[in-house]
Amino acid sequence: MPLTLPDVLLAFLGQLLASLAVFGLVFALTWRWGAARLAARRLRPRGRPFDGAQLRHELRHTTVVVALATAQLAALPALGAQGLLPAAAGPGPLGTAAGVLALVAFNDLWFYAVHRLLHTRWLFKHVHAVHHRSVDVNPFSSYSFHAVEALLLSGWIVPLALLTPLPVQVVAVTQLVGLANNVMAHLGYELLPAWWLRAPLLRWTNTATFHSLHHQRVHGNYGLFSRVWDRLFGTELEGYAEAFAAAHPPEPQPPAAATGPADPERP
Repeated sequence: MPLTLPDVLLAFLGQLLASLAVFGLVFALTWRWGAARLAARRLRPRGRPFDGAQLRHELRHTTVVVALATAQLAALPALGAQGLLPAAAGPGPLGTAAGVLALVAFNDLWFYAVHRLLHTRWLFKHVHAVHHRSVDVNPFSSYSFHAVEALLLSGWIVPLALLTPLPVQVVAVTQLVGLANNVMAHLGYELLPAWWLRAPLLRWTNTATFHSLHHQRVHGNYGLFSRVWDRLFGTELEGYAEAFAAAHPPEPQPPAAATGPADPERP
């Protein structure tokens, strides 16, 4: 059943408020409450620091991006009502998990390809520069994109839904995974443990440091969920492991207790 205009407006407001609530809560916990406690984990880029002008820029573009995403998702029930979508039976937990993994893997490759396209001269200047205005990234940077970029990055949803069944719960969970990943990548703090890059599988995933380097140096580290495509195509930035390690300074050791009498020759 297609959504009515009031349904779409309510969905837009719900998604916008939910997104801003998530961004605001994470921002409060890290950039405000945790600023002193997490100071050693702060990723401090060279360039314009975060300020009110950047926040207003991010909020404005986030509103547009959420509106476009809502309209795109609202198109799916309309297409379904016309009989244009393949029937999608509700999968069980294992089917949902498999569907989410498949969509995440597909989106990872799609994002890498589109992201590299956005870094071509014309598209970067007229489209992608909106997102790169945020050098000192923070949770509110997560959805701060030009409208054209938002359409390109999510442009696979409707065509894929026309070709293969996309259960609602699979799309919903994939969206939540994407939201969590975006917030983590734009956190401005590296909260993952120091051993992360030594773990056989985890070391291939994206981190806040990985994406922060992209905003600092612009060309390189194009991946979304993983480092796989950057490593395969030689676009991973040098010094990533060192930057990740720098966000994990060793804990200060307490001074050793004296074990013997003082040296009488010392003053």
